[in-house]
Amino acid sequence: MSKAHYAQSPAAEAEFTAHIEKIRVRFVLKHADRIEQIRAAISQMTGDGSDAANAVASSYHWFHEICGISSTIGFEATGLQAQSCASILVGAFRAQRGLSPDEAKSLASGLESFRIVAQHEMHSTLPGRRSAL
Repeated sequence: MSKAHYAQSPAAEAEFTAHIEKIRVRFVLKHADRIEQIRAAISQMTGDGSDAANAVASSYHWFHEICGISSTIGFEATGLQAQSCASILVGAFRAQRGLSPDEAKSLASGLESFRIVAQHEMHSTLPGRRSAL
């Protein structure tokens, strides 16, 4: 098939671009709340017990989801930083345990790096948007 066959009308392309823009904005806005939730939950992720393991699992799943979505909608660096945070959590997640103090410290640092990267990427790719991060 020719390239012309796959070409979209300018109106369809503009509609698609606007739709992706809305998805990207919603994606960024959800980050701000979730980052704060994870930051607040880090102390609950340490130690023994099912509450700590559940908090780790929830955070791990969120970062894993971000890894998969980010590059699809143009936030490659955010996805890479989410992968870094997920790698901090994966050992505790697989062992169904809470974080060690060192892992909690690493996650706090990784979460701040994630926030900075996501904020920078948002400003770079969504100019004119006020940061929610």
